[in-house]
Amino acid sequence: MMKNIVIFRPGVIQNETAFEAMSLIYDYLQKNCNYNFTIIKSEDDSYQNDAFKIISIPRKNWEFNSFFTWRKPKLKDKKTAELLAKADGIITLDPTIYQQGLIAIAEGYKLNKPVWFDTSITFTEIRRDIKWKVQRPLIRKAIDQTTGIIATVPKCLERFRDLDLLDEKLAQKFTIMGHPVDTMKFIPQPKLSEKDGILRVLVVGRILPEKGQFYILEAMTTLLQKRSNIQLQFIGSGILKPLLEKEVKKRGIEEKVLFMNPVPHDRLPTILGAANIYVNHAINISRWEEYFGVSNIEAMSCGLPCVVTLSGAIPYAIREKDVAIMVSERNIIQLQEVITNLLDSEQERYKLGEKARKYVENYYSLPIIANQYDRMLQEGLEQKNKLLSENKAI
Repeated sequence: MMKNIVIFRPGVIQNETAFEAMSLIYDYLQKNCNYNFTIIKSEDDSYQNDAFKIISIPRKNWEFNSFFTWRKPKLKDKKTAELLAKADGIITLDPTIYQQGLIAIAEGYKLNKPVWFDTSITFTEIRRDIKWKVQRPLIRKAIDQTTGIIATVPKCLERFRDLDLLDEKLAQKFTIMGHPVDTMKFIPQPKLSEKDGILRVLVVGRILPEKGQFYILEAMTTLLQKRSNIQLQFIGSGILKPLLEKEVKKRGIEEKVLFMNPVPHDRLPTILGAANIYVNHAINISRWEEYFGVSNIEAMSCGLPCVVTLSGAIPYAIREKDVAIMVSERNIIQLQEVITNLLDSEQERYKLGEKARKYVENYYSLPIIANQYDRMLQEGLEQKNKLLSENKAI
């Protein structure tokens, strides 16, 4: 029997984000497990994917800020309300961060539909203000009405604990699973260095202070100045990009550093595969830490030796010895030494990349994660159907 699931994520869904990884699951389940997924997004979200039916709704029909709408969240889009009524289940997003999740939970509860929500974001700034004290019981009530909570890492449990939202009853709702990688597309490939002798160090991600690109540039400046066979590549955009470009020019390494704008997700395997080393130097700041690190896992799937930090959930996402190299945040000397050692040893790069690839195949390949997701949805749907049958019998 076909299972119709609505993904309600207006305002926070777009291309080139972690949602690309989650959409792999939905596409896999549609092709292999009798699911049909419909995605609800805001009109100002840019996301497109031919694999799904996508419905756009005006921001005014889902956004709310007043205390009254916090107490009684309501969907103001009739077409979407009708779609939810016909669905077998609803997946939305974390109501402790995104208010839209409260709307989907309220609608699902009213319709007696199973509702799951993703809670993939972690943060270090804990709210204790009056606004939170008012909102907390409303959020707790909504969470109690859900069927399940989908978390990428146990770090999310810690966040709920910090917010005084975790107890024995709620803990049972969690399913911990990582983001998947299509290991049939993200594969090891011949290196461009085999043709031109240039060793490429690749960095992918938004160019922001918390992503640590400045530290990478600092660690590699001397190497780039002294060696003729090295190139540093930044793929991404963000508020720190102009500063990095200025620093590159000031240091006289313009010909050794390449800046590229964000690319469609389907182009990433080719770009990753051509590189020799992957570096992600995410750092904790007062309001953010790395919640998973999808790009790290994709690079590992391509057989790249990866240099990462201990920020946030990275030590859990990469939790086996000798599959990646972890350095301390902001430790430029350590970062430079690790990158230098990898540049100097093709054998070490190959050995580390081979272990990285096997690790991803064992933990994050698409079939493994998608089948976990399927079991979670099936259990929730069966549980709800059982309750409905028992209520009818009464």
